[in-house]
Amino acid sequence: MKQISASEQVISPWVTLVARTITAGEGDAPRTFHSLKQADYVSVLAVTADGRVPVVRQYRPTAEGKTLELPAGLLEADETPELCAHRELAEECGLALPEGGGFTLLPVMRPDTGRLENRLWSYFATGVTPVQGWQPEPGMECLLLDPSELSDAIARGAFNHALHIAVIGQAMLSGLFSPLVTVPRGSMNDSA
Repeated sequence: MKQISASEQVISPWVTLVARTITAGEGDAPRTFHSLKQADYVSVLAVTADGRVPVVRQYRPTAEGKTLELPAGLLEADETPELCAHRELAEECGLALPEGGGFTLLPVMRPDTGRLENRLWSYFATGVTPVQGWQPEPGMECLLLDPSELSDAIARGAFNHALHIAVIGQAMLSGLFSPLVTVPRGSMNDSA
């Protein structure tokens, strides 16, 4: 593969459209591929001291409805992915790591290698505790689910954020998280 040209068009402060013209080899006709450049994503799978998982319910215009997601956000230019994880967990759920606690970094993923240029940094934490004086962001609700409730929500399609399900899968494969699935047969695709 040989890149012939590349151009960028800033669409918003969050997204840049990239066009790359590439040939596969001698005599191959040039083809143009488009991708989106944006900040890296950061998400947190956390477990409270009493064993519950914080998730966020919020309205998402692209889904035209409310979604259930892990605490997450875009990496800001002046912060590390781990600082972003602390910020998102505190802002969205009012939770913080206990004194001396730390995040476990899960393998960094590529959200969509065909269209997106960013990465997904994900962290696992246990024993998270409430932040004094926390107020939820407007339009955002933090729910604390038992691991089996989270499994049920995933199995029913109520928690359907593919990247966040991948984070949960990584934590499971790493032996850090083990939810129980208790969905009765015939209840798939029930809404939350």
